[in-house]
Amino acid sequence: MRQVQWRWHAVVSAGWALALAISPLVKASGVGHDVALAAHLIGLVLAFGAVMLVDWHGLVWLSGLRTFRDSLRIGEAAHPLVWMGLLLIVVSGAFLGPDLGEPVAWIKQLAVLALVNNGVAVRRLGARLSLLKPRIYRIADLPRHHRIAMIVTLVVSQVGWWTAGVVGFLATLSRR
Repeated sequence: MRQVQWRWHAVVSAGWALALAISPLVKASGVGHDVALAAHLIGLVLAFGAVMLVDWHGLVWLSGLRTFRDSLRIGEAAHPLVWMGLLLIVVSGAFLGPDLGEPVAWIKQLAVLALVNNGVAVRRLGARLSLLKPRIYRIADLPRHHRIAMIVTLVVSQVGWWTAGVVGFLATLSRR
């Protein structure tokens, strides 16, 4: 299974690199740029909204108001939405023509790279967590390596999304 996971890391990283490589060739202007920006924002809302739902539900589980299984089911249901949003973000982002000569643009691009690779890790973690005993009430009930993986993926996710979102917003403002 690890070999399959690393293949997915390679696939998503190659997709990210391809989008960056073609971005100078497909940069849209006028209405095309507006459409790409709208698609980019829709992807952001779709993916980040699903991530926030999953993270919120995890906090509700930690507070004891929902079961661990409920949180896993929410994560499984939201995962395709996250990937659809990420795909839309990466593809539309190529048409927005990021200024790769600017260090700030690379901060956003690296945040997106971290997010797509984190998505692969989260999928694998979710599969491992679903194999655990059905009665897990607290985070302390999880095996240590699962707790660490859960915390790391959560932090990477939140830092990545907020970094990409804020940097993208500021970059858009500076172009006007």
